[in-house]
Amino acid sequence: MNNLMYITWVTDPILFEVGPLSVRWYGLLFAFAFMAGFYIIQWMLKREEYPKEWLDSLLIYVMIGTVGGARLGHVFFYQWDYYQNNLLEILQVWKGGLASHGAAIGIIASVWLWSRRVSKKPVLWTLDRVVVTVALSGLFIRVGNFINHEIVGKATNADWGVKFLRNFDDLSYSKIQKVTGMPIFKNNEVDYSMLDKAYDAIATNPEFASLLAEIPNRHPAQLYEAFAYLCIFLTLLGLYTFKKAGEKHGLIFGLFLIGTFGARFIIEFFKADQVAFESEMVLNMGQWLSIPLVLMGLFFAGRTALRPKSAG
Repeated sequence: MNNLMYITWVTDPILFEVGPLSVRWYGLLFAFAFMAGFYIIQWMLKREEYPKEWLDSLLIYVMIGTVGGARLGHVFFYQWDYYQNNLLEILQVWKGGLASHGAAIGIIASVWLWSRRVSKKPVLWTLDRVVVTVALSGLFIRVGNFINHEIVGKATNADWGVKFLRNFDDLSYSKIQKVTGMPIFKNNEVDYSMLDKAYDAIATNPEFASLLAEIPNRHPAQLYEAFAYLCIFLTLLGLYTFKKAGEKHGLIFGLFLIGTFGARFIIEFFKADQVAFESEMVLNMGQWLSIPLVLMGLFFAGRTALRPKSAG
């Protein structure tokens, strides 16, 4: 499974540390996603001459819906067998565990609530604008997953295969210590500064070439998905800007669902299983959850495409 051509990905998910606090690339990119969404929605409201005061409340609603929905989606769709016995850990979002399908449900719910309480506009009017920014956010988040060495792809012989050195399933800490002889564990705790040195040595030192060869080359599925979201974002933004698609309530929203979760369905074939029970499934959990969202998208896009221009 290992070709001469491959990429060794060893980048540390932590950007920098200040005392006990660490700033991670994923968190930074997550923040960038909301900042980008803020400015795009701001531009849309100004372009359509709607109150700029709507912006702050909409951002808060969408943030809560995104994070809350993504967390609950992961808990119930992927790891309920664990969290049902550890309910308090559901609140520990910083430990990881977010699902994009749950985020989609959370965003729809939060936008519905915001539309009723604040704008008094049809919920599809709001969704048509919000999902343009959500597509861009997906790009940032999947790049963050790539930097984190998570949601990796299946093993591949492709020349663009990536060795994710920090993917624990491919290379455990105990094996690193055994092969390199570096003291990764001190007093039963991981010495992360020593671990970083070990990763760098494995990536660059010919002495550990045999260990490096054991690590499978994997599809960079996160980047496949990130590229798909970039294309979806540019398409939806173009339709909104130049084709006035936002005047047909539900059209952009429907196209977003078709594009995003249609791409997700296909790319899942290149991903490694996220949880153990998926190995027994014909289609994995991400694919099963994508199907109803694609069908919903076909409904809204098809319905609005056949209707005359929606009233403001």
